[in-house]
Amino acid sequence: MNRPIRLKFFWQEYLERSFSLTIPLAAILAAFALSGLLILAWGSSPLEAYVALFSGAFGSPSAIATTLQRLTPLVFTGLAVTYGYRGGFFNIGAEGQLYMGAIAAVWVAITFPDWPSWLLVPSCILASALMGMVWVILPALLKARRGINEVLSTLLMNYIAIQYFEWVIRVDHAMRDFTPPGGLGWAFYNWLGLKDPTQPHPKSPFLVEAAHLPTLKSILETPLLQGWLGGSEWYQQLLSVTALGRISLAPFLGLFAALFIYFLMFRTVTGYRARAVGINPEAAKFMGINVPRTLFTTALVSGALAGLAGGMEVLGTQHRVIPNFLVNAGFDGIPVALIGQLNPLAVLLSATFFGALRAGANKMQVVSSVPVAVVYVIQALAIMFAIAGTTIDIGLALRKRRVAQMRREQETLEVESEAANA
Repeated sequence: MNRPIRLKFFWQEYLERSFSLTIPLAAILAAFALSGLLILAWGSSPLEAYVALFSGAFGSPSAIATTLQRLTPLVFTGLAVTYGYRGGFFNIGAEGQLYMGAIAAVWVAITFPDWPSWLLVPSCILASALMGMVWVILPALLKARRGINEVLSTLLMNYIAIQYFEWVIRVDHAMRDFTPPGGLGWAFYNWLGLKDPTQPHPKSPFLVEAAHLPTLKSILETPLLQGWLGGSEWYQQLLSVTALGRISLAPFLGLFAALFIYFLMFRTVTGYRARAVGINPEAAKFMGINVPRTLFTTALVSGALAGLAGGMEVLGTQHRVIPNFLVNAGFDGIPVALIGQLNPLAVLLSATFFGALRAGANKMQVVSSVPVAVVYVIQALAIMFAIAGTTIDIGLALRKRRVAQMRREQETLEVESEAANA
């Protein structure tokens, strides 16, 4: 084959494989560059503003801990939207599934506070994932069996979940030693509630320590590690970093979830079927794939991930629920997934971008007098550039097809030429 065509084909192949990571990075850099003009128009220095922004996000152990806390729920909701969209189920209901997952985790923790940590923490995590799955069952059935658009049904389920959340945090949770005067129905009513009976305002009690996700500090202080590393000076210095007590296992579980979804999506038959249905349901049906069952399974996985977002926030960071405890984290999963080009690994980069912006926004405003609203402008521009990058990706894919066709034609001509000369 002609050498220039071969090099061109190789270059197109490389670009297509790398664009899932380079497009988000390029979109973020372009958003910062364009937002710098807005900061200049405001009368401030873009360099000073961005230095303050990143200092507030990564400039100290405490700043890093805040960034990790902010990005964790976005990783799970971004993965929920990514896997759902790739499988033909555009899950707009991550917000409601997140709230329901948080409700389930808190309910298990305050109903069984005497359980040991090794049982209580996994039970809370499992409950949050299951509740997220339960909350997506109805839209999934409507989509798989009746073809009803999931965007509308999942969106409406959000409002039901949020209103239910507002109700349960206003109902006193039944205590074990409390005898209800109103009979069995009254007892069940309070059994469902989450409100701390000792507080006048709607909020759940703080979870017992056994229900908290382990932090890096608690892991380092385990007797096993102290026995191995207790005499090391660097180990003692590491223990003195108080911010380690704020970094739980939640962001690391988010990393594990991203790797798992990537493997599930691109290395398993289940993921292949989901992507086939997402690309073309009719073609997938012709290939022998059970489209309704695949759609339903995809929706369940997406709902479980969104439910885990609420569970991780409760178990790893806030340790209780209050009104508006995690506003719009479910909806923010949509731009996180879009900037991440619907790639689970790129979602990690996108969520880190969002988390860093929110963690450093206040310091940027204090140091450079740039309003926090600029952060949302940067986010919006990044989304626009990421969408524009998708069109470039599609164009390269089409060019790759043309190059492949030219390759086949060239090979055909060579074969015909050899046959004519023989």
